[in-house]
Amino acid sequence: MSPEPSILKNGKRFHKLIQKEWESTVNDGLAISEKYIKRVDGRNGRIDILVEEFSDYVSVIEIKATDWDRIKPENIKRNIRRQIRQIWRYIDSQLEVYSMDVCPGIIFPKLPQNTELLRLVEDTFNAEGVQVVWHDETIEQVRERNSK
Repeated sequence: MSPEPSILKNGKRFHKLIQKEWESTVNDGLAISEKYIKRVDGRNGRIDILVEEFSDYVSVIEIKATDWDRIKPENIKRNIRRQIRQIWRYIDSQLEVYSMDVCPGIIFPKLPQNTELLRLVEDTFNAEGVQVVWHDETIEQVRERNSK
């Protein structure tokens, strides 16, 4: 058996870190990691983090260890669209289960260095109703960046 590539190891490590953080900060055990679901198309799926019955909505959070700075420019939009489709398949399945709204989000490890790339990623996800969070950015940094 060949050794696991470092990019996959790092992705799994990031995935576990984020799940642990959510499970330890969301009260009453409402954050569920690795929630197995039946998608609308009948196939099985797995939501990285599902926060159940948080006020009037549930949250579906996808964790991606994507390093946007390392993706070839010609593949960026395709990668974004693929990730959006995946999230919406999970959201559609949860809309059928819960009688409340679903709030989607995606967490990436770090901000892209290129400001244009950062805007492209955030704007494309936001246009589809998916909130983007950069794990290496604090709330204060987000506010500062968005006030410019």
